[in-house]
Amino acid sequence: MKKKLLIGFVIAVTAPLNVTAQDASSVIDASTKATGAAMLQSIRYTGTGTNNSVGQAFTSGGPWPRYKVTKYAALVNYSVPAMRQEIIRIDNEFPPRGGGAGGFNPATGQGGIRPVPGDIIQNQNTDGRTEVGALNIWLTPHGFLKGVAANGGAKISGKRGKDKLVSFTAFGKYTVTAAINEQNLIETVETRIDGGFTGDTLIEGIYSGYKDFGGVKFPMHIVQRQGGYPILDITVDGVEPNSSAALEFRGNPQRGGGAGGRGSEAAAAVRIQSEKIGGAIWVLNYGAERSIAVEFKDHLVIVEGPGGDDQSLATIGEVKRVFPNKPIKYLVNTHHHSDHAGGIRAYVAEAIPIITHESHKRYYKQEIFKNPHTLNPDRLARMPRAPVIETIKDKRVLTDGDMTLELYLVRGNLHSEGLLMAYVPKEKLLIQADTFIPRPGVPPLPAPSPFTTNLVENVERLKLDVQRVAHIHGGVSSWGEILKAAGR
Repeated sequence: MKKKLLIGFVIAVTAPLNVTAQDASSVIDASTKATGAAMLQSIRYTGTGTNNSVGQAFTSGGPWPRYKVTKYAALVNYSVPAMRQEIIRIDNEFPPRGGGAGGFNPATGQGGIRPVPGDIIQNQNTDGRTEVGALNIWLTPHGFLKGVAANGGAKISGKRGKDKLVSFTAFGKYTVTAAINEQNLIETVETRIDGGFTGDTLIEGIYSGYKDFGGVKFPMHIVQRQGGYPILDITVDGVEPNSSAALEFRGNPQRGGGAGGRGSEAAAAVRIQSEKIGGAIWVLNYGAERSIAVEFKDHLVIVEGPGGDDQSLATIGEVKRVFPNKPIKYLVNTHHHSDHAGGIRAYVAEAIPIITHESHKRYYKQEIFKNPHTLNPDRLARMPRAPVIETIKDKRVLTDGDMTLELYLVRGNLHSEGLLMAYVPKEKLLIQADTFIPRPGVPPLPAPSPFTTNLVENVERLKLDVQRVAHIHGGVSSWGEILKAAGR
């Protein structure tokens, strides 16, 4: 009796699934025919619009800063697959709010701090043989249809109004879903990617205004969003199906699979080099951003936790090596941008309290420390622990009677709300993030950055005796150099 019931149950559930698979196949076939995807080996399209710098919002959890795109060209080779985006953008927001200047480039004199002068060339190559690269290509309308074929078919996953939702699973963990309208055209494609700092993060492509180009239908308006906010908004002005230039683009050499997991294995590959820059001040170098350790009698305070798990765990390991008998008492987080706060989850996993500005607390507690990290679980996801967040409003002093570290709000700075700076009176040393960037070998900016002039105003307001300034993005400058950059 039990055996008959089991067989009947299997028939009952598999029959609808077969119908769903057949229905999805017919929807995909109709969309492939309507869009001309079957005849499409490559495509090149151009346009203008805007793009945004992810992780660089002025407000914590707010929209990304917007830049004007004066030239956009995309080349997609579906046979490799590979994609290249050629972007020229300008920093036309006055005054600038938020980050996104990118690293300083001595060859062009651009980057490091806003406003960025002149045309900013931002070319991006996408290797579709990696997880992230494939997902970026499959996020496009024709790429989605080719992704269905590459992943063994799709299924109907629901409806959105009159649109049918069709999904496929990639790499065993990503669900890629398209909304296909009554004209069999793809209106949206979405999936969730590992945003690192932000965890499992929604990324979307929104497509409208389709036109026919020799049997290939292509959208004339493209919007991409990440975490709910726009990252690209392009009005298309030219489309070339089966472009020879796009077909010739082969992408970067393949360097293995996709984004792997994090943890001790990744941390072991990261080398942190410690360098003493004062009597009790140590720089912990790695990559574009670094941490700075302040030594007290029986503990240390780390200023900034950039990067991710790998960098943070390596930094903690280096501190234990250099100071085996001094635990890390606090991590000071200067602001919420992903390149500066990306590693704070690892400190929470190690039970190290975070000191940050009060404006960041809700964002960290409700999003950064709560968002799921199922796609690539980090240390905190594998070893959950409640965060300890201590906030400041305008000032906090950490002292053991001998060493003192003063934390201040940089009032009115447009790079980030709640931006903190740290001052060591004994060393007459200021530690700052993103209000100034050294520009060795190139002329000064056409006009002083408002971020830098604001820093000087805050130091003068607080009457701090600053002689040297250590930068989270690298280097140590004299206070005179900062004054010169501020136009003094």
